[in-house]
Amino acid sequence: MARDFSRHIYHSARWRNIQDVAMKRSTTTIGMVPPGMCERCYQHGFMRPAKVVHHITPISPENVNDPSITLNLDNLMRLCQDCHAAVHSSNPDAAPSRCEFDEEGNLIWKEETWLW
Repeated sequence: MARDFSRHIYHSARWRNIQDVAMKRSTTTIGMVPPGMCERCYQHGFMRPAKVVHHITPISPENVNDPSITLNLDNLMRLCQDCHAAVHSSNPDAAPSRCEFDEEGNLIWKEETWLW
C-alpha cells in the first residue's frame, strides 16, 4: 500500500503507463524475462505471474518527486505477491511461501512450475 507521501505517484496516469510497459517488456534489469513473469522467481527457474511492479530503490520523502526513481524502468522490477512480501519483510532474503529449507539450510522449491 502506498504511503501518504507517494500516493500521488501511484494514482497518476504516468505510473499506470510505466507499470504497463514494465509488465509487458522482455528486457529487464536482470536480463531477458518473459513478459508478465516474476523476475525473482525466474532467476530461480520458475515461471510465476508477476502481480506487482516494485521500485528497486524505494520511494522516500526525499526522492518522491524524482522521476529517475519513481518512473524509471531501470528502477522497476516485476514480482509475484510472495516475492514482493519477502522483499518488504524484515528479512528480504526470506524464502517465499512456496519454498522451504532442508536440514542443511539448502533452499527447496515446492512449486512444480519449472522452466525445463
